[in-house]
Amino acid sequence: MYSQRLPYLIHAIAHNSDEQAFEELFRIYYPALLSYTASLLKDNPVAEEICGDVLFNLWQNRKTLPAIKNLSHYLYISAKHAAISYTRSRGYKESQKNISLGDVGETLTYELSNHELRLINKETLKEINLAINELPDRCRLIFKLIKEDGLKYAEVARLLEISVKTVENQMTIAVKKLSGIIDRVINGYKRSAS
Repeated sequence: MYSQRLPYLIHAIAHNSDEQAFEELFRIYYPALLSYTASLLKDNPVAEEICGDVLFNLWQNRKTLPAIKNLSHYLYISAKHAAISYTRSRGYKESQKNISLGDVGETLTYELSNHELRLINKETLKEINLAINELPDRCRLIFKLIKEDGLKYAEVARLLEISVKTVENQMTIAVKKLSGIIDRVINGYKRSAS
């Protein structure tokens, strides 16, 4: 998982201006940022430009990168503010609170640790990813932000402008749906092992 590699990338970018490390960081964050920003704007080309700008600004200010406590949260907030600035500059009257979550993360792929991967075969992983993508839009986004991007409940609540309790409730929905699949897998392994 990329969370273990992140400290190395941050160090290489901030202290050595390592372009390859930045490219790797870009590949890690760009797809999720694009999905999030496109869901806010409903305009893919503009979302691509905004995400590129957010990451380019990160490169320009790379010396300050180690001071950022949670890079995922920082990037999502930066993308959100850039999207809001864009809509305001175009004179849109909608409030940022009226943003639809309908197109968020067209297809999310949940990454598992090596230990988890040893226990789960490709077919089961496919089932889990299908189940994640069948979650309600807001629930799917919250699950992704917490489990894939490593944000804390309070950070997700601030980012989406909802209560922490709502985040907890949405995670409960996601976990209940996914636990059925995981229970079936564990029971299948137990039966095949005996």
